[in-house]
Amino acid sequence: MTVIGILIATIASFIASAALYAIPPVSRLVARTSTPRPGIPFPVQMLSVILRSLLASLLIAGLMAAADWHGAAVGALLGLTLSALPLILLFGGIVHENTAIPTAGVHLLDWIIKLTLIGILVGLFV
Repeated sequence: MTVIGILIATIASFIASAALYAIPPVSRLVARTSTPRPGIPFPVQMLSVILRSLLASLLIAGLMAAADWHGAAVGALLGLTLSALPLILLFGGIVHENTAIPTAGVHLLDWIIKLTLIGILVGLFV
């Protein structure tokens, strides 16, 4: 059952992320303040988003299983707590790489949504 939860969470996370970045003000902000890496085709970029969602789903499932935690509420709390990790990385990007604060905020919001959603969905199956 956990594998099903991981797969559902991975797909839902990808869809939630795509929905966030499809919001016109968000997409304009990201397009205006980001520098895409040249030479990486769009399908490869999307595959990387799916892979990151899968890795996050596996991490949350593994932590929940190791701690013998169960349920959507616990999963949501774990996912929300793990949002501290992207916050740390994005803060470094702001300080060291001149990442625009609004853009970092969008990316952080994306991870908060994804990790919490993944936690809820994985928690339903763990």
